[in-house]
Parts: sequence; structure tokens; C-alpha cells
Amino acid sequence: MPNRPFSIRSFILLILLTACSCVSISYAQTDLIFPTENDFFTDIPVVTSATRLSQNLTEAPASITVIDKATITASGAITVPDLFRLVPGFQTFHVNTNKFGVTYHGFTNDFPNRLEVMIDGRSVYMPLISAPDWSSLGLHISDIERIEVIRGSNTATHGSNAFMGAINIITRHPAAEPRLHLSSTLGSLDTQMAHVRFTEANASGHYRVSLSHESNSGSKRFQDGGQRSYMSFAGSFSPTLQDQVDVWLGYDTGHITIGSLKAPSYRLYSIYTARRDYDADYQHLRWRRDLSDKTQINLTAYRSHVRLEEENKSLDDLLPSFFKEPSDYTEWRSNPDAIRQSASYRKMQSLLDTNPGFRGLGEDGSTTQHDLQLAINHQEGKLQNTAGMGLRYDQGKSGILFQDGNVSSTRIRIFDHLQYSIKPNLILNMGALFEKQEGGSAAHSYRIGGNYRLTDNSTLRLGYSESERLPSLVERHHNFTLYNPDGSAYDTSVIASSNLKPEQINSSEIGFIHKFSHLPGYIDLRLFHEKVTQGIASYNLAVQEEHPSQRARQNRNIGEWRNQGIETQLKLQLNDDIWFLANYAYIDTDAVQWTNDGIGGGFFNRSMLSPKHTASLLINWSPAPDWQLSASHYFMGNVHWLEGDDKNAYNRTDVRLSKQWRIGAKQELETVVIVQNAFNKTYQEFYDYHDFERRTYLQLRLTY
Repeated sequence: MPNRPFSIRSFILLILLTACSCVSISYAQTDLIFPTENDFFTDIPVVTSATRLSQNLTEAPASITVIDKATITASGAITVPDLFRLVPGFQTFHVNTNKFGVTYHGFTNDFPNRLEVMIDGRSVYMPLISAPDWSSLGLHISDIERIEVIRGSNTATHGSNAFMGAINIITRHPAAEPRLHLSSTLGSLDTQMAHVRFTEANASGHYRVSLSHESNSGSKRFQDGGQRSYMSFAGSFSPTLQDQVDVWLGYDTGHITIGSLKAPSYRLYSIYTARRDYDADYQHLRWRRDLSDKTQINLTAYRSHVRLEEENKSLDDLLPSFFKEPSDYTEWRSNPDAIRQSASYRKMQSLLDTNPGFRGLGEDGSTTQHDLQLAINHQEGKLQNTAGMGLRYDQGKSGILFQDGNVSSTRIRIFDHLQYSIKPNLILNMGALFEKQEGGSAAHSYRIGGNYRLTDNSTLRLGYSESERLPSLVERHHNFTLYNPDGSAYDTSVIASSNLKPEQINSSEIGFIHKFSHLPGYIDLRLFHEKVTQGIASYNLAVQEEHPSQRARQNRNIGEWRNQGIETQLKLQLNDDIWFLANYAYIDTDAVQWTNDGIGGGFFNRSMLSPKHTASLLINWSPAPDWQLSASHYFMGNVHWLEGDDKNAYNRTDVRLSKQWRIGAKQELETVVIVQNAFNKTYQEFYDYHDFERRTYLQLRLTY
């Protein structure tokens, strides 16, 4: 049966009925409810990513979702991007089997470029592609302690990359780990995963070493599989009573298959895919010194390097993508030698020989980031303040992206955030950040928020921000021209955009958080309005008078759109055995018409740039101390991705069942069965021809 449209009315009714049942359970069984080890996930959490200050969620000036360890485990997620399906307003999609996109409020292509992603505060946003590469993080999902997701512009804290929001993935402290952890996963798509984690302590602290290997064969239609091996080290040391030093090191290498799986049904043969190898490494150091009980100094430095190497395809591999009719492909398959002798084939071959840097998909090159940041935190009575400055150096190398030569960028940033308790029930947050890019524009970002505690359990939040995003390396410098053997230009496809201005966003929100009295849990509501101006988008223009039909692409500040809507998240623990998490978002996106065609016409006026409705529900039940059953349901409404396809609404249900055995004083064995998309037929998330069918996995875990 085809997927039935999701009923928002039914979802709201389900939440109301569940909440009502929670209240009745709390009154009927109050004497049976007491704190357990599982209660931590339903308390109002303490966060640090919104302002760099340690704040209770009711004190922060932003809407924040915390994905904790219990939620990560119960979700049954195999990959990190799958976790963001549990965040209101977020969308996760498979571009290929091993290539993912994560975006906030839609309006994106296969490289979501307005969302900062960090691991322990280290940015993994790649200036080479203006997005994170989720396949090369060097991170196993079981290494994660929690994820803090800031929903809304956070550039006043973390700079340009956090234009629409920010994600900070916080790994587990080595002291909180069992000494040895072994796990393996086998399942659909010939998936094989193995993970080993070892933790040890010495006189000055703790350290952890993780090793992992993963592989799969990809989809049956395209065989777009992948393989990766990675290792990481995390250490936390206290050389003195006043000093804390944290160190992270990692290396990740492997390959995935990429490609645009988009074509009319009669041209499936022309869909172009290629293997993309990669290797990545990072070094991250954080030093904190307590100058007094009121003042701390924090120094952070990191370096990260990622190299992408797209397969260099032959002309025979590229040729089918130029065929217009099935008969062309049939002729090529039946008599390839005749076509190879043609003048057009020989001309195309000479073009490839003359342009060795050409790659069909453009994911080839390397990028290196160096970042140094100094901050001082001070608390004096009702006032908390953090202020500092940072320096970032980005470098990019690519024959297909930066044909004119290697590019680099140096940015300096100065930031300050202040939290002041005006009254016991009224907190004011103010933040500002200034960024200056060498040889480019400057950007200013401001934020102000007020949190008013209505009752002991209820808080009202008002927030407003004005933020700017500096263009990335690839947005400013991307250029490529195909040259004839005589050195003349055959086709200019991309022209550099050195005069780009910063994108701008004005964002306002009203938030409400209520902690329930009779049950562990809380509800968080957010009303928001965002207006983006000077948005960076592609602009097509003619570059050769003798060939007016040949056009080049250039980035320009021609985009403008508005998002407004509501987001809500609800966490409740019904009793010792059952808890659930529910999320819903309504997003209304209105894009102002703009021309992206310098020759005339071509107005950008697509509908469904963001899905109007997204929702998720995760329920976890422990019928016995050694059994756990969880189910998660995801819904996303109709959407048109900017470089993908028109996607219909889909529903997906994942189920997870686990059993633990105590096999010794300190040893525990766990078996887990995970079924993704358990009850629906195959659906597509980004491209028409990338299918997500039912998938089943078996996991074994041993801790010591």
C-alpha cells in the first residue's frame, strides 16, 4: 500500500491523549514513582553551546534540543545524521547510500551550507564544500554522550557557519566509560561494522582509544557502497589543581560512491556515479585554568585536514550522460568502436586530455583549517560574562573547484556574551560577534533575549537576533573553464564570485518551557520568524558572444526568503519502565521571486522549499531490567530540494529490541535487533532513484 498522508490532527490528538494519561497515571500511582537512573534524560538539562556559558535550558536565550545518551540508544540510529530526525524543524536525507544531508528549515541542496556542526567545539564544517562531510567525522555513534542542537541563528556565539543553527556533538568523558567496549553490526546492504573502545586511567587523568571499521555494498540499483576505517584518541588530564587539559586526535579514511541519482525514467542508464576516496585527520587541544573561583581562562586550538579524491572517469564512462534518447545508448552499446572513431568522440577525448583536473561531480580537492581561540569567563554575583577572540585560517586546493590556483582565507572574530539576573525570575542575555575576513567583507551579529519565570515550573522566553554570514571559500572562489588543446576557452562553466556580500538574517522568537510537577519531563514551545536577505544563489550568464546558449554559473546575493512557524518538543517519563519523546514543526516558507538567469526570465519561484509539517515520536519501554523495546516514527511533508527532486510526504517507523546478559561481575553482553522502515514500502528522501527500503540489523555488544 502507498504511504498514507500524515494526519496532523491525529498526531496532536495522540500527544494530548498521552499527556492526559500521564496526568492520570501520576495521580493514581504517585506512591510508585521515584527517581531512577533513567530519570536524568527528562530533567531540564544544562547546556553550554548556546552562549559558551553553562546555563540551564530555562536560562538560555535560544531554543535547544538535547539528544542524550538514552535517546541515542533507544533511537536505534546506525549513523549520526539519523539522530537529527528527532529534532523539530530539522530534516535528514540520504543523497546516496553513504552521503547524507542535514538541514534546518529546508531550503537546501545536497550540500546544506548554513548550519554549523561541531564535535566537542571543533568545527567540522568544510569550506571546500560549504557543508560537513558526515562520512569522515572519525566518530562512532556510541562515543557520543549528548548532542546540543541550537534551533535558530547562533552566529553571535559561533560565527558565520551557524547562520541558521548549530550542532555540538559532545563525546563521552573517558572517566565515564567502561574499561573495554566491543561491538559489531551486521545487516542489510551487506553492512558490516566493528568497533573497539579501550579506556584507561593514570595518575593525572583518563584517556580513551577507539577503533572502527565499516562497510556496505550500497543500493541494489546503483551499488553505491562505501568503506571506512577510523580511530580516535581522547584524553582528559589535570596536571595541577587549577588546570584541566583535554586532547582529541583522530584519523578517518575510506571511500563512498557519490552521484546525482536524478533522471527521467527512460534515461536511467545516464545516471552518473563515481567513487570518492577520502582521508581526514584532526588534532584538538583545550586548556582551562581557574584564575580564581570566579574567573576562568580557556584556550582552544585545533587543526583539521580533509582530502577528497573523486574517481577520474574515462570518456566511455562519461558518454552516456550526454545521450538524449534511448536509441543513442542502444547504438553505443551495440557498436562502441564506430562511435570511438567519430570526430565528436575524438574532440571530447582531447578536451579531457587537455583538462586533467576535470571531475564529473566536482567533489575533489583538499582543505585544511587552523583555529585558535582565547576566552575569559567571569562570574560576579548576578552577572556572568564570556569574552574573547579567535583566529581561523582556511585553505583549499582543487583542480575542479579552484582552477586558478590554491585559495585561502584568514578570519578574525571578537565575541562577548553577558547574562544578567535582573530579578530572581528575570534573566537578560546579550551577545555580539564581529568577524573580519582578509580581503573580504566584515560581518556583525547581535542577539538579545529575556527569560521570565512565570512560576517555579514555567518560563517565557523572548529573543531577537540580527546576523550575517560571510561567504565560504568555495562560494567566493569556485571557478572552472574547459580549454581547447590550443589554449583557447572551450566552455566556461563557473566564474569566481569575489565580490560577494554577507548573507543577512533577522530572527525573532517566543518560547515557553514548562516542567511537569507530577512526572519527570517537560514541554518546549517555540514560535519563530526568520527573514533572510542577500542570500547567496547561483546566477547564470552568457560568457561568449559567439555561443550565447553557453552559460556560466556565478554566485550572487540575489536570494530572499522568509520562514515562520511553530516548533514543539515533549519529553515525559510515564513510570520506571516507559518514557517517550515527541516533536512537531510547522514551517511556512515564502521565497521572493528573483532572477537567476542573466539572459532573461528564469525566475526562482519554486513551492515546497521547506516541508510544512515534520514530526517524530520515540517511545521506549523496559518490560524487565534486561529487556528494552523502542519504536520511533518519522514524518516529513512534501518538499522540493533545490538540486534534488519533488519529494512526496513519507512515514517511516523504526523498531529496536535489545536483551542484556550479565556474564560476570563486570561483564555485560547485549544483543540488539533493529528494523528501519519496518511497516512501509520503499520511499525516497532526496533523489527519485535513491530508494530507502526496509532494513534490518543485528548488533552484539560486550562491555567489561
